[in-house]
Amino acid sequence: MNDSLVRLALVAALAVVPGCASKTYLSKDFGRAEKSAEEAAPTGGPSLDQRRENMTRMYKDLVHFRTSLRDSQERGDRTTTNALALFINSYLEMHLDPLLDGEWQSRHPELWGLDADLRLAKADVLIRMKDTSRASKTLEELSARYKGRDDMLVHYPMGSESPLGKAIKLLRDGV
Repeated sequence: MNDSLVRLALVAALAVVPGCASKTYLSKDFGRAEKSAEEAAPTGGPSLDQRRENMTRMYKDLVHFRTSLRDSQERGDRTTTNALALFINSYLEMHLDPLLDGEWQSRHPELWGLDADLRLAKADVLIRMKDTSRASKTLEELSARYKGRDDMLVHYPMGSESPLGKAIKLLRDGV
């Protein structure tokens, strides 16, 4: 009995130590955060309303970030610009990117316009932060997701509407 417990403890220890156990037993997403119940919920009703509300709030945040960056750059305030860029990078990585990782809002007729607006606003903010490689990547992903829908109206330039294809071209010309 005691020997079997020792063997079990050794096997468990070897499975935990990297390189000692076969990696085929662990899935690739082992240790990653699980999707929240909200993300795994049906695409209608209250969960759709919640997603729309989150996306709208994040779009407004990006508009404010863009304005703040523009103002600090116009003042020549590099300290504020750098501090804002650090904060915005954290915001994008922690909040916006996980929201945009999903595919379904790009296909859902009630959300695809807001999804495209968010991606355009993200690219615009990245351009203001002088992160042109991430902005280009965002625009390429946007073009791929909405291929064939270049005539869809989006809110870009901010404060007006234009077709998606034209908005992407305007941002690329700025990149």
